[in-house]
Amino acid sequence: MTRRHTLRILTAVVVQTIPLNCAGAVELTHGPMIGHTTGTTARVWARADSPCQLSVRAVPKVGGKAIVAEAIHLVEPDNFCGSVVLKGLSASTKYSYRILLDNKEQRPSVLQEFTTFQTEKRPGILRVGFGHSVRSSGEQTTWRSIADKKPDLFILMGDNVYSNTTEPVKHRRMYLEYRADPHFSAFAATTPIYAIWDDHDYGANNSDRTQRGKEKSLKTFNEIWANPPSQAGRAKGIWTRFTVGDSAFLLLDVRYHRSPNDDPDGPDKTMLGFEQRAWLLDQLAGSTETFKFIVSGSSWNCGGAESWNHPFLHEYDTILAAIARRRINGIILLGGDQHFHKIGVRPAESWGGYDLHEWMAGQIWNSKESQKRTLTPRGFGIITIDTRNSPATSRLEFFDEHGKPRLGRRIPYTTPGALRALWDSPPGANKDVPRSSDGELRPATSGPLWEALPGTTGETLTEENLKWPAAKW
Repeated sequence: MTRRHTLRILTAVVVQTIPLNCAGAVELTHGPMIGHTTGTTARVWARADSPCQLSVRAVPKVGGKAIVAEAIHLVEPDNFCGSVVLKGLSASTKYSYRILLDNKEQRPSVLQEFTTFQTEKRPGILRVGFGHSVRSSGEQTTWRSIADKKPDLFILMGDNVYSNTTEPVKHRRMYLEYRADPHFSAFAATTPIYAIWDDHDYGANNSDRTQRGKEKSLKTFNEIWANPPSQAGRAKGIWTRFTVGDSAFLLLDVRYHRSPNDDPDGPDKTMLGFEQRAWLLDQLAGSTETFKFIVSGSSWNCGGAESWNHPFLHEYDTILAAIARRRINGIILLGGDQHFHKIGVRPAESWGGYDLHEWMAGQIWNSKESQKRTLTPRGFGIITIDTRNSPATSRLEFFDEHGKPRLGRRIPYTTPGALRALWDSPPGANKDVPRSSDGELRPATSGPLWEALPGTTGETLTEENLKWPAAKW
């Protein structure tokens, strides 16, 4: 590495960690980004170059009075990052907004508009984008393709940077490099973004509760994202939830309290920690929404040392046993980490309920990076939820980084290896291995692992597909 390159790297680090503006007016360096939104509120994130007050002014696009968020202080310990909350908004309404630093309006470099969500529990259509594994090199043109699909919100499901550390200097630099990408910044200024973490943006590869310095990662995560407030309480962590219309989204933290993967499976081994697991089950039991999406940075059904149904099967089955006792309907699993577009299903007969579908969307990498790595499909998923009619539907579509549909192929459950993850799994809490006495997969399993008929990029589930079986008398 040349001396010139070394100086360039050192300069980049300094730029992201100390004030840039030693004299004169404060300036916006990153953002805005729309975060947690409801029918009456919206959280807006931004970063400045020096200490200041951050506020936001929003005006309805059609009539109405301006609303100004209560100002907060951006300070050096938080890397001059922060988010304010606009309150008193009207549901399903488009707003134009501006960032105010020390009461001075900042000139926008991108379109600054957002639309509030529909009233909770009210029927309607909701489009949810999701994906994971974000690389920071090159132009992030995938976000232009995502924007073209017009999702109402987007969920980033972990590995949002590949820092592989807990150190704030590297974390902040990589986050802000990505936050400055023109395609991401244009999308983030108009569409609410929610995030969880996985191992690479929490700590080292396959990291767990033993990760040293995890408190630093937690602080940096809270600096950079504008999620709903964490519901972790004293236990610490990032788990939280939000509701849009008639759909609930439960965002899990599968790292902060995670047992090491190679610990023996059993009652003491946990991916969530006991407080978070109790919270999850309470939230599911109290939810009256038609669809309940449980969002995990680790895959539920697709195997491997990092998944639920291999090394954490006891906890997985414990969760399902609690769901069974309460006969909770409407659950769809969203899983990360796998780097592929997949639909994985835990069959109804393996736990006594209904087929538990897991939807996974591939990596969100830029097109230039994708051309170098052709073995792994890049792209994202779009879920269209329609609760206007009965039965309500939830439709999944997969797209590549250019926005073109990704077609899958039908793989029946009886195909050897189709349920390899379940085939290889040891008994869980219910002591029942989902295979027949001769060691083969049960032939009576229902539905396809992946259904992609002509013109279809994923599958459509109705609320009837996710209802508890009728009681047998």
